[in-house]
Amino acid sequence: MSLNISQGLTWIKTLKSRHEELVTLRNENSASTRRLFGENKEIEKTPVYSIQALDAKICGVAREIRKLDELIKETNASTQIVGYEKDEGVLDIDFGVIA
Repeated sequence: MSLNISQGLTWIKTLKSRHEELVTLRNENSASTRRLFGENKEIEKTPVYSIQALDAKICGVAREIRKLDELIKETNASTQIVGYEKDEGVLDIDFGVIA
């Protein structure tokens, strides 16, 4: 599915949001914790998700963000503004003579 620049910018925001969610999931919620209060006072952490699968998904989303960002910039650089002529004369300082 091809996108225009506006749709691409919206999609990249969605991708960045999803990437952030996945990183948070990996860092904070990817394991269940069980505390054992006895002589050892152990803390057991059991993975809830496959670490490899989650990391692969995070890398895939990050790769897609980079690819889309590069293509948006490339497309933007090759697009001409329609209906505008650059006039550097508007930058000249010529206030006239005050008598």
